[in-house]
Amino acid sequence: MVPTQADDGPPCALCGGDHPRAACPSAARPVAHTLGLDEPLPVVPDPLLGTMVGSFRVQRLLGRGGMGTVYLAEHPVIGSKVAIKFLHESMCANPELVGRFYDEARAVNLIGHENIVAIFDLALLPPSRYYIIMEYLDGAPFSALLRASRVDPAISLDVLLQLADALRAAHDRGVVHRDLKPENVFLVRRRGRAHFVKLMDFGIAKLADRQTGARTAAGVIVGTPEYMAPEQCENGRIDRRTDVYALGMMAYEAATGRLPFTGQGIPHILLAQLRQLPRPPREVDPTISPALEAVILKALQKDPADRFQDMAAFAAALEEVRRGPERAAARPPGAPAARALAPQLDVAGPGGYHRRLRPSEAARGGLFFPEEGTLPPLFSRLAVDVPAAGGRPVRVEGEVVRHVSAAEAARWQMQPGFALQLGALPGDAQAAVDALAAQLASRPALTPQPTEVPAPLALDAIAKRAAGGPYELLGARPEDGFPEIRERARAVRRQLEALQQNLTSGTRATRVPILLAQVDAAAALLGSPGERLMLDARRGNFHGVAHCVTAGTPPPVLEARRQAMLSEDPRRADEAQRHLARARVAEKLGNVAAALAEYEAALRSDPLDLELHRPYWDLRRRLEPR
Repeated sequence: MVPTQADDGPPCALCGGDHPRAACPSAARPVAHTLGLDEPLPVVPDPLLGTMVGSFRVQRLLGRGGMGTVYLAEHPVIGSKVAIKFLHESMCANPELVGRFYDEARAVNLIGHENIVAIFDLALLPPSRYYIIMEYLDGAPFSALLRASRVDPAISLDVLLQLADALRAAHDRGVVHRDLKPENVFLVRRRGRAHFVKLMDFGIAKLADRQTGARTAAGVIVGTPEYMAPEQCENGRIDRRTDVYALGMMAYEAATGRLPFTGQGIPHILLAQLRQLPRPPREVDPTISPALEAVILKALQKDPADRFQDMAAFAAALEEVRRGPERAAARPPGAPAARALAPQLDVAGPGGYHRRLRPSEAARGGLFFPEEGTLPPLFSRLAVDVPAAGGRPVRVEGEVVRHVSAAEAARWQMQPGFALQLGALPGDAQAAVDALAAQLASRPALTPQPTEVPAPLALDAIAKRAAGGPYELLGARPEDGFPEIRERARAVRRQLEALQQNLTSGTRATRVPILLAQVDAAAALLGSPGERLMLDARRGNFHGVAHCVTAGTPPPVLEARRQAMLSEDPRRADEAQRHLARARVAEKLGNVAAALAEYEAALRSDPLDLELHRPYWDLRRRLEPR
């Protein structure tokens, strides 16, 4: 968690931290004392603080690692935060180290999984400072959770399963992480989940198409000894089973509260990884289930051939543990599992639409309502009364951004219904939505009863979505970021590949390849800031434009594209200014909901105008809970 700036003074000039400059841990007095100097060395402020790097202003130092220094930076207009990782100056003259630094960006962009930190851009700050612009994560590493106390088994299994899925995607792209450890796993709050995984630091990842192996000198250890597989310890062949071993180490640590191999130095640990068997987890803690112990020990086999052969098999075994007999034993035989129901909420909209509906999902940004009947129109605005702490409900408003038909619900093993995207909410309303999200996250999910849809009909449904456009084909939301877009593309591709076996040979040979090509084209269009920018601008999707800005699209490019779009339809600018004037009046009168609605209408008319983005995102930031 990055501390916020103190209210009683400016940030530290050395590191940007929330403390006086004299108290900065980077100050030179300890260094002077160590060197035996009578006077402290002169204090040199960090020259990067406050400077513009690409489209972002550097705010503060986040941390230093073996290869780079990471800073928090913010876009001065839309306020989006990113992390910028600079390669250490001393390494910039070494082509091999620069190559490894860029390999990290290449590896991550090959994968594009929502549980892997996103990388937006990589560039050079003249004369020779190489940097990567990455997703900023507001949370804490998994190691902090492990150090604080014994982790709840349900939480650790959830974290391990997310990691297994992310690593499966990496392995499918020929990327082996090779340095999997709790410090490289960040936990953030996302979509109502308190422990959403973001896997980081692919700096030493092995790419399958690189014939020369890792960019390391002979004798240099690549990895962290406590989590290294035996083949990694003796410079053997590295493949996906190397990551299986490391994830097994993390599973052991999460279950027992300790690592199986520790010692007086790196050679001792490496020797233990090669020759010693780990102590069975149930000998450390008898409360660990036999099923979990068996999964961990299989992952930690010395011979890669004896481990799980891929992350899919590892994840399947962990899922069996999560669904195992412990749950059934927790209630009397024959008793049904207790299921907490979400409260019924009043939902009202245009045309006399009024329902009492139970949401099945809730998050800071929206709600999903299962609904079998007539769905409210797409892009219509609905008002929802959400229970609040004081007993009286608070009203929140949002826009219908997604319909899930019965056919789609059957394929995706969920319920039909609609998704409501919420705008920025005042503090009491946001607190009510957060409480509802926490309530839904804590109850057991209802097991869906899938309805079998014939493969030809499922294929027809995908083809119909493809005719609607790239967003519709991928089932993507306008506000989805680039990792979510790539993840949705992979999901549709997997769905098509699964349908192939139930189709006639003629259909497999004609329709499926065409749809697969359309999925790849949609992913390329929506997954590239340069390509997505104009599509989103013409659709009035200012959220997508903001993602493209965050990904490093420079202001001159935005303005050039804006002028091209206005030449096609000059009315856009005038309409945006009319909405902007109404928004400013509403904001002065304290009508926040009306101001947001007018700002959003202005942005839909002229989404490439950065000066329109500025007041909207400023207001959104002011409404965010502190």
